[in-house]
Amino acid sequence: PLGGVRRALEVAAAAGLPCVVSSALETSVGLSAQLALAATLPELDYACGLGTVALFEGDVVAEPLLPVDGFLPVPPTPPVPDPDLLQRYRHPDPDRTAWWRERFDRVHALLGHA
Repeated sequence: PLGGVRRALEVAAAAGLPCVVSSALETSVGLSAQLALAATLPELDYACGLGTVALFEGDVVAEPLLPVDGFLPVPPTPPVPDPDLLQRYRHPDPDRTAWWRERFDRVHALLGHA
């Protein structure tokens, strides 16, 4: 939501406050960006809330980012969505899918990346 890891680091530095990195029910694709942010913060004083993939029926990647003994391992590369899993978890309503795509486009434009 803040425009990526680099932008989130800039916001954190400008605020001058301790940061908490937490998800809002992301798949492993979104969690990997949040995990990258947590790993690059100069100080991480609080626990992160990034174990939310376990709350889903499944994930869109073959190897989901799941905590091990309370820690989320940092993968060597970001997870790549599996086409079969994307199809499996695709929303059946094309209107809802179109709504989300339009929302992403609007947010993308607001972030200045369009």
